[in-house]
Amino acid sequence: PDNQRNRNGRYDDRYVRDSVHRLDRLAKDFEREVDRSLDRSRRDGTRSEDRINDQVRQFRDAVSDLKSRVGNGRDLDRSRNEAQRVLQEARQLDRIGVSSDNRVSSLWSQIRQELNVIAQAYGSYDRRTNNDDWWRRIPVLR
Repeated sequence: PDNQRNRNGRYDDRYVRDSVHRLDRLAKDFEREVDRSLDRSRRDGTRSEDRINDQVRQFRDAVSDLKSRVGNGRDLDRSRNEAQRVLQEARQLDRIGVSSDNRVSSLWSQIRQELNVIAQAYGSYDRRTNNDDWWRRIPVLR
C-alpha cells in the first residue's frame, strides 16, 4: 500500500474509495460465513449466537453506511464519522472473537487489512486537522 500514498503520506483518494468497496464486499461475505459457522457450532440456537450475529450485522451496516457516504473518496471529512463507527464496530468484533474456522479467520484477516487502510487514511486526515489519532487507540489495528 505504500505505493498508493502521495508525497504527503496520504493514501490516494481512489485507493481509499476502492478499499471501502473491498471492505463492503468482505463484510457481506464475513456475515454469511459467520452465520454458517455458528449454525454448525455448539452455539447454534443460543443467545450467544444471536449476539454474535447481531454484532456482525452492525459491523456490516456500518461498512455499508461508510460506502454510501465516502462517494468518490475526495472529501474524507464527509465520511469521517462513518469511518470511526466502522472501526469501533470492528473493535467490538475483535473483542468477542468470532474467528471460529479457517474461512472466517481468513476473511477477518482480509478485513483487518482494509481497516488499516481506512484508519491510516482518516488518521492522516485527522493529523492534518486536529492531531487526534483516535484510530491508533483501536486495538484491532495493532
